[in-house]
Amino acid sequence: MSNANKFSFFLAATLFLLTGLLSSCLKEDYSDCPRPFRLFIKAVDADEKDITESGDVQQVILFVFNEKGEIVDAVVIDAATVKSRKPVDIKLEYPGHESLTFVAWGNTSGLDFPDKASVKELNELYAKLKAQNGTAQSPPDLFYGNLSVPVEYGGFEPAGDQTVVIRRKTAQVTITAIHVKQWNEGKEGTYSFVLRESPDTYDQNGNLTGGKVNYKPDATMNDKGTLNAPIFHTFPTEGGKTYVLDILFNGEVIYTATKGSDGKPFIPEAGRLLNIIIDFGATKPAIIVKVTPWNVVYQYVTI
Repeated sequence: MSNANKFSFFLAATLFLLTGLLSSCLKEDYSDCPRPFRLFIKAVDADEKDITESGDVQQVILFVFNEKGEIVDAVVIDAATVKSRKPVDIKLEYPGHESLTFVAWGNTSGLDFPDKASVKELNELYAKLKAQNGTAQSPPDLFYGNLSVPVEYGGFEPAGDQTVVIRRKTAQVTITAIHVKQWNEGKEGTYSFVLRESPDTYDQNGNLTGGKVNYKPDATMNDKGTLNAPIFHTFPTEGGKTYVLDILFNGEVIYTATKGSDGKPFIPEAGRLLNIIIDFGATKPAIIVKVTPWNVVYQYVTI
């Protein structure tokens, strides 16, 4: 390419850029231009402690809606980006929007969740438990958060940083029935737990809704006749209602409980672990209910 041709190409490219710029922001002072800004994802636990760098958030799907609830964009943010606190750069084309609503869902794998490309409006978002015959699969470590911000105008200088805070939407549960086999006269057979019930869906605003489901966690019997279900996940109950725990033998209910011996109900808390321990070794079964931090199992000692 000759020097003249190079200059002509450079001039044409410059004119094209200027034309695009002026058609996007109609005033010379750029007051019609939506200002860019950075958006951060911050994960916190049930005590509002920052756990962004813990690696607990494996993936985030970030949806962006305008003031009418219409989709603007949707992006997937991987674990490394979340953990390193790398921001998402928000750059709007003219004429921009009055406001933006960001909705972030973390760790949706294993749930019934809409494909991001199919979402056109805010009210189409949901996260639903997968279930069969009213029994739900244990959900993943689900996170959710949202943020609405007005769009600032007036040039190309970045506006202030924004942060979407995401929190856990699942609870953990572990159940132990000490000496339940002896209490059931040492009968050989299949022992199991059923925990009921919770809503099966979170809506676009992160509120519980939908139908009701039960949980049947994997459980094993040891050689001392103790049945144990290690940590599994559930959605919280609706309106602070207690769970109902059934212990089954060969599919038939042999024991039911809803609260501890001290009257404390089986109420799960999002982001915490509900420990239910039933000691059948005494004349009357003793029921212990403890809520502990995430992944911290209560250590019950028998004497």
